[in-house]
Amino acid sequence: MEIWNKKALDSKINSEQLEKKEMILGYLVGPSLMYLMTTAMSGTYLMQFYTDVIGVSGSVIIMMPIISKIAVAVMNVLFSTLINKTNTRQGKARPWLLASGIILPLSGILLYMVPQASFKIQLLWILFSYNFFFVIALNIYHLAHHMMIPRSSRNSEERDRLSLFKNVSEGMIPGTLSAVIMPFIVRAIGVGTAAQSNWFRFMLILSIVAMPAALLEYFFTKERVNDSNKTVSLMSQFRESLKQPEWLIVIALIGLKLIESSFMSSSMIYYSNWVLGNSVDSGAKYQALLNVIGQFPLGIGVFMMVPLLKKYGKYKIMKYGFLLAAIGSAIVFVSPNNFVIVLIGMFIRSIGSIPSMMSISLMSDVIDRIEKKSGLRFDSLGASLNSIMQNVSIGLAQTTILLCINKLGYIVPQNTAQIIDQPQVLVSAFNFCMTGVSMIGFIISFLLISRLDEKKKLS
Repeated sequence: MEIWNKKALDSKINSEQLEKKEMILGYLVGPSLMYLMTTAMSGTYLMQFYTDVIGVSGSVIIMMPIISKIAVAVMNVLFSTLINKTNTRQGKARPWLLASGIILPLSGILLYMVPQASFKIQLLWILFSYNFFFVIALNIYHLAHHMMIPRSSRNSEERDRLSLFKNVSEGMIPGTLSAVIMPFIVRAIGVGTAAQSNWFRFMLILSIVAMPAALLEYFFTKERVNDSNKTVSLMSQFRESLKQPEWLIVIALIGLKLIESSFMSSSMIYYSNWVLGNSVDSGAKYQALLNVIGQFPLGIGVFMMVPLLKKYGKYKIMKYGFLLAAIGSAIVFVSPNNFVIVLIGMFIRSIGSIPSMMSISLMSDVIDRIEKKSGLRFDSLGASLNSIMQNVSIGLAQTTILLCINKLGYIVPQNTAQIIDQPQVLVSAFNFCMTGVSMIGFIISFLLISRLDEKKKLS
């Protein structure tokens, strides 16, 4: 398309080497703003909006997240094919980053515009807005965003640094801000049907953040990797990938990371309110403390990782990091009612999870090695699988939690101060979603990275 040849749309990054402003603006500030918006609007708080503000329930709402994420997987193939066939002066992925800055805010606003009408009309609105946001808008952004690191550089050390920035921008900064600040905002805007207009006004303001976020990521990133071989279809890449054990292990590692983080983030608010506390008000302070303790080590880890990577390599630090994270998760899992022990376990888990920031860099290294052997690059396949797994993980976590809420006797709070003793079986379910899933995921990841380390030594 001619529009992408316009000089006004050229990247502000001109160097063939990674630049500081590229790392800070393109891979840190821009994505941080985008993930702040999407984390606050589409995660746990959207579930709370449905259950505690709109008050909708039933089998359709319970199954909607996972069914929607299956639709994401189907549309993902279409969007991945479109991105894979995109060849412009601005690259393959960057034009789609810019497009997402338009449709994400629009779809985000619609999520919270549920009309005060009959249940049938509300349900139809929720089904439309939920799928517009996740299946189309967020899907496009995730695909383009996840392609950027493999296409930004062939230098493994540069990709290591970008992976650190990517994980901070996707998790630590937006996760900390949304999880620490949002509970107190929820206390202020309230729950119950009377609070719906307050939720809409706040989310309207928040959705606008996606526009400058997309502009920063678009203008301050650069695609340096050109496809030296012919572009092949996504299905051809997929068939070839099944022959690559190293690739399959890396994809499994990324999938496990996404599953455990999705369950943890989706259950955090219910864990804080009803496992550690007994009201929305009491849960706010617990949630803030959990996230400060949980995210603080990640901030330090960004500065620690570079020298550790040079000394020990990403395989070794990831292996022992997963083991440490499993131990921390186990400590929290067995002592959910002792807040001091919970904080200690969360801190240990967070320290251990720092090396998992290297997952995308690990995938990029494997993509390069496979390209040398087969002549194929798996950029679009990697981005597609990452996006599918991310969405399916969120859907699986949300559906599981909604199913527990619906089947295990959840008592809906009428206001933020109401004291409620939720059924013990439900409390145990929230605890397992929050910490048990993470414990299992980190143990399996430890075993997988050990196998991958052996394969690397043999190659």
